[in-house]
Formats: sequence, structure tokens, C-alpha cells
Amino acid sequence: MSDSYTKPHSFALGAFLSVLAIPLAITAAVIVGLLGTGIAAAVAAIGMFAAFQLFALGSHGPVSRGRDFLFALVVGAIATILGAISGLLADAYTTFVAGGGTSGIIENLFTGRVELPFPSRPEEVAVPLTITAVLAVLAVVMNAAKALAVHRDNLMAKANAVATSAASHLETSRNAMTSSAKNSANAANQFANHVMTINSSSPGILLNGKPLEQLQSKKHLWKDLREFIYKTIRG
Repeated sequence: MSDSYTKPHSFALGAFLSVLAIPLAITAAVIVGLLGTGIAAAVAAIGMFAAFQLFALGSHGPVSRGRDFLFALVVGAIATILGAISGLLADAYTTFVAGGGTSGIIENLFTGRVELPFPSRPEEVAVPLTITAVLAVLAVVMNAAKALAVHRDNLMAKANAVATSAASHLETSRNAMTSSAKNSANAANQFANHVMTINSSSPGILLNGKPLEQLQSKKHLWKDLREFIYKTIRG
């Protein structure tokens, strides 16, 4: 990623640079017109392309915001219109001079001779302006597509972030439920073991480390044996 996209957005700098598209379009159209090509007005469409590119360069990012796009569009339209007019005049002047006219246009105006170097045939104006309009619209469509692509990428990034967050929360909840279930199972096992321990046979009360019941049984056996011996002696 280039450094221009890591810098903060600057509407002011983008607007300032985009305005340079106006003199750029006029200069390009006049130069082409003076070369005698006859299509100088069509070159004026460079103003629309330049307005968006210069705004993106100055604002440090693509022209995707509504305010940025509208400003670049207005500046591009102004640059294209002024450039087209300048191109028509440059073409007409070149044709006028090539046809034997003099270069002293200002002198002719002051002397009252209205000899303006302007195209006399409609197609000389309609064709270049049509080409200019088509190219300008193409520039707007291309930049609008770029802006929509940026918005789409932003929406996709936000959707992916939301999906990732939801998946993370779901995984956390599932782990918590699994841990809770394990704890409940362990608690149930411990309770069952405790109950089984209570219900199991117990040695009873211990006396000198031996069950009291066992000691009483031995005592009764000795008593019975002593009574048997006594009865036998008395016999």
C-alpha cells in the first residue's frame, strides 16, 4: 500500500489541486488547436479526467465521498467547458490564419472590422463538442464505478468484521457452555460418589481400633463358653 493511502484525508488539498484541471484543460486545448488538428475541443475532456485524479492525489485517497465527488465533478465540468471553448477558438484562429487572414485580430476589432476567427460550418462545432461530451461522461462513469467499488469494499470489510466478531462470540459461548456442562457432570459424579459412600456398609463404632460389634460378639461367646463349663462341672 502506498503512503498516500496511509495519510489522513484532506478535502482542502484535494480541492486545491483539482482546480488546476481548469488551466490544464484550457492550455492543452489551445496548444492542440494551434497545431491545426481541428479537434482541439475534444482535448478539453482531459479537464474531467484531471479533476478527479488531482483531487485523489491531494486528498490522499480515492474520490469516493459524496462531497469530494461532487466538487471534482463541478470542477471537471467547468474545465471541460472552458477547454472546449478555448479549443474551438484555437482551431478557428489557426484556420483563419491559414486561409490568409492576419494575426491582428485585436486590431481588426478596434478598427471596426468584425472578422472573428470562428467556425462557419455547424459540424466544425458539433463534432468536437460531441466527442468532448462523450469523453467527459466516460470519465464521470469511470470515477463513479471506482467510488462504488470503494464503498462495496468497505461494506464487505465491515460485514467480514461483524461475521468474525459473531463467530468469535459464538465460539466463546460454546466453550463456556462446554465448560459449564463438564463442571456440572463432575459435580454430579462427586455427589453420586458421596451418596454411594453413605449407603455402603460401615464398620460401625470403633473401640481400640476394632469394631464395637465385633468386640461384643466375642464377649458373648466367652460368656456362653464359661456357662457351658460351669454346667459341665456341676453336672
